[in-house]
Amino acid sequence: MKLAMINDDIMPLEKAQISAHDRCVYFGDGVYEAVRCHEGKLFAMDRHMARLENSLRQMDMLEKVDMEQIRHRVNRALRVSLIHNSMVYFQISRGQALRSHDYSEDWKPNFLLTIRKFSSQHRAVHAITHPDWRWKRCDIKSLNLLANVMAKHAATQAGAYEAILVDDDGWVTEATSSSVLIVKNRMLKTAPLSANILPGITRALLLEWADAIGLVVQEKSFTVADALAADELMITGTGTEVMGITHLDGKKIADGTAGTYTMRFQEKLTEAMSKGI
Repeated sequence: MKLAMINDDIMPLEKAQISAHDRCVYFGDGVYEAVRCHEGKLFAMDRHMARLENSLRQMDMLEKVDMEQIRHRVNRALRVSLIHNSMVYFQISRGQALRSHDYSEDWKPNFLLTIRKFSSQHRAVHAITHPDWRWKRCDIKSLNLLANVMAKHAATQAGAYEAILVDDDGWVTEATSSSVLIVKNRMLKTAPLSANILPGITRALLLEWADAIGLVVQEKSFTVADALAADELMITGTGTEVMGITHLDGKKIADGTAGTYTMRFQEKLTEAMSKGI
């Protein structure tokens, strides 16, 4: 069943409530992860937990959070839900207090989790480009997603699935909830990790698998012109999986279908989820 968990309490999803004074409400003061459960097994959970730990550390929150408790809560909620193919979302905020930008040193974390059914989304889609208006620490998976929301809605209004973000210097950074990669002349290229790039779990897996399917990895920034001239353009993420981008701003990428390497990565991901890592 769809459910929610607040700290240690499990309840139906529609009955979940958090305090109006939670700092995630006032400031988006917290971090989150979203993990796939495939056939009853959490996929790449250790990698997600490592990224969560880094986000907490960067937000000066790690000292107050018990990582093993977080893992235990996720596993317990998953057992109760009985949904074998689901998206498990969980966040940790800097607790609750009367509204003040600064926080006291005795704050206590609040934990929120939701579990919902997930259906595989492998497919080819259209995308638009959009200015990257996000904050400067996108390597932290924080709850501050307003710029992502605005760009995603712009894509929807344009009849596209996703918005590919472009910084002030013309470099492609990411999409609203995905990493962006191109293939050109058997080179797999994606922006290098930095303060404005989230270390995507699926992105990392593709880079690890590239050699096995005949691609050379180059972590190097590229432009919209490079994306339009690519042999293949794809987005990746926990919810996105691996999707081919067939059109960008209405312009066809290569022959306008999901490319061979994109489909091979889709197959590799499906295989990895079935085996579990």
